Amino acid sequence: MQMGPDSVADDAEENPLLKLFGYKRSCPVKMRYLAPLFLLTTSYELVTDYSFVNKDHPVHFEGEFRGIGKAKFYTHSVKGSHAEYQDAHAFLYYSHYLTPDNALSWKVGYSFLDFNWLQNPRFKEHDYNFANASLGWISTSITDWRWILSGGISVDAQTWDVGQSGVYYGLMWGRYHLSDTLGMHIGWAGYAGVENGYLLPILGVDWRVGNHWKINGIFPINVSTEYLFNDFWSTELQLASFGRPYRFPMRIHGGKEGYRNGIFEVYSNGLELDLKFHTKQCFSASIGAGWNFGGWILIKNHHNEHGKYYKYEGAPYAQAKVTGTF
Repeated sequence: MQMGPDSVADDAEENPLLKLFGYKRSCPVKMRYLAPLFLLTTSYELVTDYSFVNKDHPVHFEGEFRGIGKAKFYTHSVKGSHAEYQDAHAFLYYSHYLTPDNALSWKVGYSFLDFNWLQNPRFKEHDYNFANASLGWISTSITDWRWILSGGISVDAQTWDVGQSGVYYGLMWGRYHLSDTLGMHIGWAGYAGVENGYLLPILGVDWRVGNHWKINGIFPINVSTEYLFNDFWSTELQLASFGRPYRFPMRIHGGKEGYRNGIFEVYSNGLELDLKFHTKQCFSASIGAGWNFGGWILIKNHHNEHGKYYKYEGAPYAQAKVTGTF
């Protein structure tokens, strides 16, 4: 049953978590949607682990593409319609050391989203382009710790209107070296912009089991299990998220009636199996496929009001990624 605005207001008064995560009285939200935010909210704009930072190889590039097949909507008002989802990014980093234990890493990049929903009842556009820039500070100056502090911005690359589409995001992430096979992670990640925002904790561990297994349970960033065949090949089973749930709301350029220049947010997650090739230093590539479990798109007007959820079913998807460090 769809919750109305009055229900949201009541929940916000009774449960401070709604206020903490930026839910407003004007936006209808179901409490069960809080769970996916805790389970997996990784985004390649928001979270970078900077594992590529190396004094002798200052330039790093990465590109990724994902495509989801037709997903059927089951919300009553649009039941029977379908959507296809594709996203991609290309990022370029330049890193340099200030001291032997402290480095800065600059990033510029481009992100693309195609949410193709022909029977869309509230807006017409389906291609979205975003420019990204960030600065990260990476430090190992505290014994057994590696800390990341970063901040950045994402803006619509078609309008370049920071006031309308600019989103500012930040990350503080520390890894404590418990042993040669075990690390502990703590920190936070969040964003503010387009009349929305949130702040989430980072908590978890990474564990190297023998010579062949890597297990990551770092919420909400990385939940995966990797098996290494040798120094070059591995396979990985991981959870993945799609869209930007309460993170990077994107502007609707060609809306209908009161939804011109509106805000929408996409969320779903899936499970994928990847085959990866990697050298010790400079290059990696992966291909994989999986199943998207379904999700929702939330559409609001440009005042961040009168939100409505449209829920869709699962669908297969594929992905490819390549990175290089020079």
